[in-house]
Amino acid sequence: MKFRYPLLVSAIILVVQVALIASGLYDIVPSLDIPMHFAGGLAMGMLAIALHYDMTDKHDLKRHPDWYRLLFVLGFVMLIGVAWEFHEYVLDNTVVIWYGWAKSQLNIADTMLDLVLDAAGGLVAFIGFRKWL
Repeated sequence: MKFRYPLLVSAIILVVQVALIASGLYDIVPSLDIPMHFAGGLAMGMLAIALHYDMTDKHDLKRHPDWYRLLFVLGFVMLIGVAWEFHEYVLDNTVVIWYGWAKSQLNIADTMLDLVLDAAGGLVAFIGFRKWL
């Protein structure tokens, strides 16, 4: 898989994220967070597949077992997911307070659901694009 596809999907998701925040739709429909996290997990799964493909293609590594490739993709997705949740936490405790915006992280259950959705998106990416691994 070439890098342009996951980067294009990531850019589209980022533009939608900015539009949702700027328009205040997250305040009106907080459940929009659910498909956004799933889509983010899917995009990061695609990026992990592109990274893995690039590394194995350049270094002529032998074929890895499926469990390794799944762990690589899900590990990458979860690394990005945890970093995103940390980003939301920092924003909620700084900028959101300063400007009186709505918080991104409502409670720990919301954070855990976000991480599960990230993983689900990564799993769908692995299943859908594993021919490139």
